[in-house]
Amino acid sequence: MKIQIRKDLINYNLSFKYIFQKNRVSITFVENEMLDIISGIPERVINLPRVISFDEFKADTRDGKSAFVLNDPIHKKVSDILSNRKKEYLIQYFTYCKNRHSVEFVISDMYEPYLLVTQIMFPKAKYVVDQFHYITYIMDALDGIRIRQQKEYNEKSREYKLLKNKKNVSLLRKYDNDIDWWVYSKRYKNGHMVDTLPSEIFNEILTILRDLREEYYLKEEFLDIIHHNEQINVEKQIDRWINDYIEKNIPEFIEALKTISRWKEYILNSFIDKRYSNGYTEGTNNKIKVLKRVGFGYKDFKFLRGRILYSFTGILSGSTRNKNISNIKNKK
Repeated sequence: MKIQIRKDLINYNLSFKYIFQKNRVSITFVENEMLDIISGIPERVINLPRVISFDEFKADTRDGKSAFVLNDPIHKKVSDILSNRKKEYLIQYFTYCKNRHSVEFVISDMYEPYLLVTQIMFPKAKYVVDQFHYITYIMDALDGIRIRQQKEYNEKSREYKLLKNKKNVSLLRKYDNDIDWWVYSKRYKNGHMVDTLPSEIFNEILTILRDLREEYYLKEEFLDIIHHNEQINVEKQIDRWINDYIEKNIPEFIEALKTISRWKEYILNSFIDKRYSNGYTEGTNNKIKVLKRVGFGYKDFKFLRGRILYSFTGILSGSTRNKNISNIKNKK
């Protein structure tokens, strides 16, 4: 019975309620098993891998609204979950890591406290701004122009509907070279404009949006730079791109361009090795959202941390009643 419950607890898609009903035990029995598992999970990480990544997610526990995720992106492992992402808290946590001077890369976003923590606690490490995050700045600026122009049209007009449509919005945010028009044509067959091909709709949007057309190609030029250049070439390309467009004084893009410029040193570090990204971390955060949703939230951070680490890493309690994770999986 206990082995089956622990097998179920590994599955982040299953709630406590589902597990106790499925196994015909009390909720207290399942919670006690979880507490037994938690008792064997180390309170902190002592040794860190060569490459680590920082991120956060919305926790909404009694310990705070946000939680910090420490990952090993190369080996695709969740290293730890912390209840606080504030600079002082993280500095205190990493003080106990024996090999912090051996960390070579820290991957994260453009959150200033993470950079400061890296500079203080990992003086030999390069800080890498993940591509997803700086590309998002450009995409959001482009979307800001779309929203501004959408508001200029009557809600019943074709122009308004074109700009409001979620599929059209997703097209604008995609890299042109990655768009599979055949796939989008299939999607549009059950959509609202069956008489027009998606590519034609897309071109119509760019014709309607007098302020968006140039900015769309600005976005495409930026994506061309980061997808087709090595580190040795990309700095000059980004500098030229920023200088060409910051003079145009487009409100939605000014802040994005300034942000890219301010973080350029750390953006360039993302070209050292394309494996150094937060892709695994973003995937982990999506799974955490599922775990929280099926569990209707976790107010106790201890339970939330324990369930995440157990689900994603298979960490088991040191209790003599527990089985090794490999033994459990072999009995599936």
